[in-house]
Amino acid sequence: MKKKVYTRPVSVALSEEMFVQVKTIADNEEIGISDYIREAIREKLTTNNHNPLQQEIIQD
Repeated sequence: MKKKVYTRPVSVALSEEMFVQVKTIADNEEIGISDYIREAIREKLTTNNHNPLQQEIIQD
């Protein structure tokens, strides 16, 4: 049986403009909206994890 990678659902409200932009990009890249949003979060977390102040917060 395949192990689930993503198990924690998160619901977010987006403006119509933001949703249309995300949907358009996801459609053009032929990926799901959730995949696009996960990648955006991953990129933001990576950026924050390189910030020394953010590292301090994570370690506390």
